Amino acid sequence: ASLGPVARALFGGAAWWDTYEAWAAAPATFPLASRTAGDPESPAAAVQAGLQPALEARSPQIEIVGDPEDADLVLWNVWDIALCLASGHQAEDWELAKGRLAQSCEAHFALLAWLTETPRWRRHHGRDHVLFVDFPYFWESYTHFKPKPLLPLHHTVADMQAVLRITRNATMIGVEDARLRLHRGASTFVAVPYFVNSSVYQALAVQDREHLVGFAASSELYNWSSCESCDLDLVNNSGLRAKIFEDLKTHCAEGECEVYDLTQILSSSSGKQRANMSFYDSADVSFVKVVQGAVFCPIPRGDSWTSKRLFMAILGGCIPVVLSDAIVLPFAPATDYRGAMLLVPEARMMSPGFSLVAFLRSQPPRKVAAMQARLACIRDSITFRPDCAPSAGPGACPGSAMDFLVASLVHLAHHPREIFDVPASQYWRSDPVP
Repeated sequence: ASLGPVARALFGGAAWWDTYEAWAAAPATFPLASRTAGDPESPAAAVQAGLQPALEARSPQIEIVGDPEDADLVLWNVWDIALCLASGHQAEDWELAKGRLAQSCEAHFALLAWLTETPRWRRHHGRDHVLFVDFPYFWESYTHFKPKPLLPLHHTVADMQAVLRITRNATMIGVEDARLRLHRGASTFVAVPYFVNSSVYQALAVQDREHLVGFAASSELYNWSSCESCDLDLVNNSGLRAKIFEDLKTHCAEGECEVYDLTQILSSSSGKQRANMSFYDSADVSFVKVVQGAVFCPIPRGDSWTSKRLFMAILGGCIPVVLSDAIVLPFAPATDYRGAMLLVPEARMMSPGFSLVAFLRSQPPRKVAAMQARLACIRDSITFRPDCAPSAGPGACPGSAMDFLVASLVHLAHHPREIFDVPASQYWRSDPVP
């Protein structure tokens, strides 16, 4: 069903809605896409472009109906950043670079307020409604955890209780839900991969690789937390980063590891270029070469449990070494990550006698080859490919991320209490480090 009549009634026939509809119908025409250098963090544009075709490809298993009253699930397929910019919302530079907003805008919240008053929403308090929210914790708490001097002058959330009625009840598709479980209410979260441009990053895992380890990351992180559940962890994230850098510096032989400390590289810009990928190119730091040139890629936490570098590594054929206990592995267990990566618990990494480099050197060649082969098999399942026709066999080796998302939604319709964002430590259920 089209939201056009509702939007025109809410916004007085605003001409900007036509602009949004044109962008939503053809996401490649979104004019600010160039700010992401073709590689946004958010998969929202890919979901906008591919969700309906992927659903239609599942007919007759899935039937798309025009009346929400006739549906098992109601999909609110609104592309947040495009809607907000069309309405005149001013985004920050880092938001444009990542292809997402920290919090949504007044126009989208007005539409959602209308949605929560519909009979279909009120019947189950929105629990059978599905919308895309990259990071629900940002929607709820951005103005609380972000230091006030760094906040935009104009806040977009006038009624936080109205936002909570959505985020504590609806099913959300996104990258990460960093809220504590007890703060999720009755909501469900379906985790999907970060967007990674496969035409740029993809490489054969078995090709000759110059380095044992490739790592480009910041040694110093923000001194404020954007992850509620991280605040309860016993391992300090900055301390974990420091231990990784020190281990690589101390134990890597000359030329064995390719390591870049982005904190030092960013010091000349006072950190303002952190989300500007072209800045790193000008500093001769190629994330593509790092993941394509190494056998192993350490994956610690980012500003929260998850990190885009996990998916960059998988596409680049670099075996991920997961150093984040609660990182979520999208579409597990349908996608079996265990044969394609290593998991080192954070406490093990921080223990005095453990060396990451020595551990990676000790991996038998046969095991490395098997992990590389498995990487080639799972990479499509975490890749959004706008030009790829939906697969007839979701869960099969060549299935795309959109296939797995649709399969998750089908499963959700029949199993509404299922958990779709299982942390890595629970997925493995044991410590794989000998």
